[in-house]
Amino acid sequence: MKLLFTRNETPEKVVIVFKPYSMYVLLVVLLMLMAVSFIDALASYEYLANYLMPVAALVVVARIIFMHKVNKEIQQAIRDERVEISGGKLSAKNPLTFVIIKLKAQET
Repeated sequence: MKLLFTRNETPEKVVIVFKPYSMYVLLVVLLMLMAVSFIDALASYEYLANYLMPVAALVVVARIIFMHKVNKEIQQAIRDERVEISGGKLSAKNPLTFVIIKLKAQET
């Protein structure tokens, strides 16, 4: 899914870049939930929690479902020690990037 990650494949490697935008949405929603829950001046907006909780849950579930296959691929590459990791999960300028080196087919 292009909103969560991009995956580019060449004959030598696979480059997977995680987009930080879903994490930004999740952080903003959680901050808003905390604000209406713990700041007395915002108590009148506490009804927003009824809408914010499903949004947070939706973001988490969407990340789990849509990124399951690519996460398994990355985990296997980490076990095989053929991955290079760079960037940060919350960085828009330098997003979390995985470069997986493909195994060459063995000649018989």
